[in-house]
Amino acid sequence: MDRIMVILAIGTFLFYLMSRIRSLRLADSLEKRILESRSRIALGVTLIALSVNILFLSSFTAVQIIVGTIFILFGGANAIYGFKAHKHYTAQLD
Repeated sequence: MDRIMVILAIGTFLFYLMSRIRSLRLADSLEKRILESRSRIALGVTLIALSVNILFLSSFTAVQIIVGTIFILFGGANAIYGFKAHKHYTAQLD
């Protein structure tokens, strides 16, 4: 399970970087905002995958539980906000 989460975290982090770099190259437009929302979703999934990996290690310490919980909260907030923004901006695309 930990290998799957690490692969998922690396893949989504690379997608985050790709989307972020592509959005930086564009002028301020609707396409740029769509790419930024996709990168926010990818960052949220990366944080959630890392937190699941931290929380399911063999030894539980208080620091691991606190860091894992914070990563889940920030990752979930980023993913939800990114999803809502992506839905909003793609509706304007039509």
